[in-house]
Amino acid sequence: MAKTRCGHALLRCTVAFLFLQLPPPGNGRADFQVKGPHAPVLALVGEDAELSCQLVPNISTEGMELRWYRNQSSPAVLVHRNGEDVHQEQMVEYQGRTSFVSDHVARGEATLRIHNVTLFDNGTYHCLFKEGTSSNQATLWLTVAGLGSKPRVQVVDDQGTGIQVKCTSAGWYPEPLVEWRDLRGQPVPAVTNFSLSATTGLMAVVSRVTVQNGAVQGLSCSISNPLLPERKGAEKPGTGLKTGSVLPSSEAQL
Repeated sequence: MAKTRCGHALLRCTVAFLFLQLPPPGNGRADFQVKGPHAPVLALVGEDAELSCQLVPNISTEGMELRWYRNQSSPAVLVHRNGEDVHQEQMVEYQGRTSFVSDHVARGEATLRIHNVTLFDNGTYHCLFKEGTSSNQATLWLTVAGLGSKPRVQVVDDQGTGIQVKCTSAGWYPEPLVEWRDLRGQPVPAVTNFSLSATTGLMAVVSRVTVQNGAVQGLSCSISNPLLPERKGAEKPGTGLKTGSVLPSSEAQL
């Protein structure tokens, strides 16, 4: 009988031990990872940019604190807590320029939208998801590009150096590529200068070609951003151009 009682006691001890090893009741949300896009997000100056982060596994972000920040967690680019934005913790530079996109929070995706993007927004971001004492984050990159104005080509008489054709444009970032071609499509050497706006950080372009004997027929100037597929160009369509004339611009797709 003693052996039987001992066996029953051992069984009770084993059951009690297994019960203690069971995970505590809950929804399992504390064990999550946060992932962002692998490639930088590209945005144009003046347009909107969206920075999205995804929970893994795909559990709802409702009830979590969501925070996007730059170099330090506070003040932040955007803090979303208890279903609303917390403006008291927002950087001055982003006040009135951000919104939280909640379309896919049920499947674990949260998105920060930055309106009217400027060069200030270019760089690294972090998205932090927090629930209780558990948190995780991911790093994102926003690349901002400036697509400049339509180039303007003008013929000028620079005394001492002869007739020059000048191509000008503004609003570029990063430094654009400038290309001149003649009537046969051959490259034409040019002198190109860039200047930086102190207020916007965008670049202006002035590119000059010196022509011999006033032969400006068929010259074309095109400017492109190395980050974008679109090229903007202006060309002289015919002959008889006089000094001081301004050529109309046209756009072309690569």
